Amino acid sequence: MYVNRTKKNPYTKQTVFDVLSAVVGLAVIAVGIVSFINLEKNAWLFPVVFLLAAIFQCLLGIPRMMGGYGRTSKRRKATGVGLFVLAGILLMLGVVSALCLWR
Repeated sequence: MYVNRTKKNPYTKQTVFDVLSAVVGLAVIAVGIVSFINLEKNAWLFPVVFLLAAIFQCLLGIPRMMGGYGRTSKRRKATGVGLFVLAGILLMLGVVSALCLWR
């Protein structure tokens, strides 16, 4: 990870999004592994995996919508919208899996 030391504040928005994305991504992997160790006992972790994945997709989409990536504005915004749509689908899967487990 690159830290810009020429500015007074090296913690730019992009650095914050990178760190948050790394933390949430590692959390998705860890919770996914733990949930598969004992499926019956840890079944309640599946909605957590979907919700963390939705948060991860939102963290990837925010810089693209704000202008952090891409060559053209239209392509960048389309990618951001696609990531937010994927986050909505993952959020719905998380809600459905939670309802199925706790019903």
